Amino acid sequence: MSVFKARKQQLDLTRLHVECERNFRRLQRVIPESKTLGATTRFYYEGQSSSGMIVEIIEVTKYTSTLLITADRSGPSWLSEIEIKVRIYRDAQMAEVIEWCSDRTIPWALSETTAMHERDEKWQWNMFLSELLCHGLRVGVTELEM
Repeated sequence: MSVFKARKQQLDLTRLHVECERNFRRLQRVIPESKTLGATTRFYYEGQSSSGMIVEIIEVTKYTSTLLITADRSGPSWLSEIEIKVRIYRDAQMAEVIEWCSDRTIPWALSETTAMHERDEKWQWNMFLSELLCHGLRVGVTELEM
């Protein structure tokens, strides 16, 4: 089976929704009050007070909140900082990645590869968010600011 066919078969809306629900629960542990505009949580990794991850609420509406998650680069100088926008749906108890690195909006449905998007790009970025949050919760020291 080709790599393209294998990736095409991996698209599963149910799995994406389950992961979005898990990310919602993880974000509730990171920033429990998602209705406070400007609330910020900082993760500092073990022994490093200068690098880590920052989660900030940048927009609040009746049923949703938008978060900006930035993670310091800890690699080569050419590797840019990670910047992800996440929308929390409080009524559905889900969280999904809506934009990454300030220049790429991920459309809701990717039925074909247009504008240099992959069909499973939404899945990939939500899985990346999952791994980022799990890592921060596992090894990070948090500091909540209101």
